[in-house]
Amino acid sequence: MKALIPAILLALVSVTAVFAKGGPAINDKCPVDGKAVRIIYRVFTEKGNVAFCCVDCMDTYEKNPARYTVEPKAPGK
Repeated sequence: MKALIPAILLALVSVTAVFAKGGPAINDKCPVDGKAVRIIYRVFTEKGNVAFCCVDCMDTYEKNPARYTVEPKAPGK
C-alpha cells in the first residue's frame, strides 16, 4: 500500500501537467494526416494549442508548420 500512494500521486501530477498548460486544443483533426487528435500530442503556438494524432505528426508539423493548415473546431465544441 505504501508503494501505491507515490505512484498515484505521480500519475495525478502528470495528468495535471498535460492539461494545465495553455488550455484546450483549437483543432479536432490532425493537420498532418486528418485523423482525430489526442490531446497528449500538442504544440503550443501563438494561435493556441494545436493537437495531433501521434508523435510522428507532431514532429513533422514542428519541422515546417507553415506547410500545414490547422482547421479550428466547430463553434460550441
